[in-house]
Amino acid sequence: MTAGRVWSAVTAGGGLLAALDRLAEALTPAPISVPAIAGLFAEDFTGWRTLARSSGRERLDPWSRAHLGELAALESSWAEHAAGDTLLHTDIRADNLLLTSRGVMVVDWPHACRGAALVDLLVLAPSVAMQGGPELADLLGMSTAGQRARPQSVAALLCALAGYFTRQALRPPPTGLPTVRAFQAAQGEVTRRWLADFL
Repeated sequence: MTAGRVWSAVTAGGGLLAALDRLAEALTPAPISVPAIAGLFAEDFTGWRTLARSSGRERLDPWSRAHLGELAALESSWAEHAAGDTLLHTDIRADNLLLTSRGVMVVDWPHACRGAALVDLLVLAPSVAMQGGPELADLLGMSTAGQRARPQSVAALLCALAGYFTRQALRPPPTGLPTVRAFQAAQGEVTRRWLADFL
């Protein structure tokens, strides 16, 4: 799916969010043996706590520096809010989606795990907003998982994502992927903006 078509697929009747709702229903309980999200992403979702202990915090934006202690504390609760028995993709974005005559197909599942259906919606949200699509509040309202979500869960999971993107964006680019840090920085900016509404 091209980036420009993501947001229209999200809002179209029977589009992406409806497909994700159907997928979550079909994949709960998880039909295959995969690790729990808390174990698979235990190291990845420590961004704020790692930055709070390192000199890297000096490179943070002013808002993140001012709230770093609060962000680190909230991030530490992400695993309990991510717990569930749905088979998750955990990397849904435009280049992992196909629009076909039979509907939306989600492809490329190397990070499959078990957790709350809300996780996949929140992982998708930054890239949709970056491509001109709906903001987080609208996406939550259009999704079954979003409508059922507690604000505390949205905040904790959003905090974990924001910490991941913010920390990763400060690291040197990996070999062969010179643009990935800029992409992560942009996602970090979006997730921090949303997160500010919860603090």
